[in-house]
Amino acid sequence: MQAILYVGHGSRVQAGNEELLSFVTKAKEQHPNIEIQECCFLELAEPTIEEGVQACINQGATKIAVVPLLLLTAMHAKVDIPDEINKMKKKYTNVTFSYGRPIGIESTVITIIKDRLRSAGFDFSDRRPKYEERKPISILLVGRGSSDPDQTSDLMKIARLVWEYVPVDEVDVCFLAATRPNVEEGLVRMNRLPNDKVYVVPYLLFTGVLMNDLQKMLDDWSDETEKEFILCDYLGFDDQLISVLGTRVQEVLDENVRVNCDTCSFRVRIDERSAQSS
Repeated sequence: MQAILYVGHGSRVQAGNEELLSFVTKAKEQHPNIEIQECCFLELAEPTIEEGVQACINQGATKIAVVPLLLLTAMHAKVDIPDEINKMKKKYTNVTFSYGRPIGIESTVITIIKDRLRSAGFDFSDRRPKYEERKPISILLVGRGSSDPDQTSDLMKIARLVWEYVPVDEVDVCFLAATRPNVEEGLVRMNRLPNDKVYVVPYLLFTGVLMNDLQKMLDDWSDETEKEFILCDYLGFDDQLISVLGTRVQEVLDENVRVNCDTCSFRVRIDERSAQSS
């Protein structure tokens, strides 16, 4: 019997975990023919991946499609979750596991970013702007950050797509951890530009203490410079992502998952680990 197991990152802030669980409840309706659908977390929350797998098996699952609820592909998607799946394969040898991919670069994500900008007070049309219509406004996307070049380059691609569809003259990125530029460096770069207004968009799925920290930082920058730094809401588990997740699930069920490993910094390590275990 087929099952679907949704894997979220997990947060120390329970509100973030509850957002994910609520989102998955809605997402399950995309595949009403699959009776067994469970949700679990990679870390910081329960149930764990092993507990999620066990819940599926207890209901009679013999095939489990594991789908990561992550915005971009990085170490969690390429290494951590697959490691857990490999452990489950060894423990439950009579169960078949298949694995999907994160949300990635999608037009729906660009639409959500545009919604967050509008909610923060930036009024613009849906029409793709002409160059002469661009305003002296900057946008700074704040990503979680990773040492994986796939993740960082994907966010830069998204930044370019935002520039293509939002009438501003500058869109840049920074990261919370693991790579550069960090948030402070991103704000310094924004401050060097002549634009007086900067919209900061946290490219994150769930809430946390970060939002409060960012707000305080931006308030300080607004007070200490001649610019206005405006914090937008994080992307969150927006209902518009449900159809994207439904597509990711269907890719696993159809065994048609596209994965790019060519620029993955973890590929050698994984290959070495496989060679050692064989």
